[in-house]
Amino acid sequence: MKRQAAAARPAPSVIDDFIASYPAPQEARKILWELLLAAMGSAHADMWTSEVRANMLFFTEQCGDVLDEMYARYQSQMSV
Repeated sequence: MKRQAAAARPAPSVIDDFIASYPAPQEARKILWELLLAAMGSAHADMWTSEVRANMLFFTEQCGDVLDEMYARYQSQMSV
């Protein structure tokens, strides 16, 4: 089955699918952190300035906060 683009689906469906795939917010945050570590350890990261690295860390922290808020608001409302 072909995966439908997120923009073509209603937001609650996208959020339901995400939470169903990653039921614990800590699991989603861990994956996000592992992606950042992999990016920072890649050869491409050698070209990044300290400002770019700081922005990557800030972005990761902000995404984690968005994840926490999404779980707090929608996990209990998920369609079964």
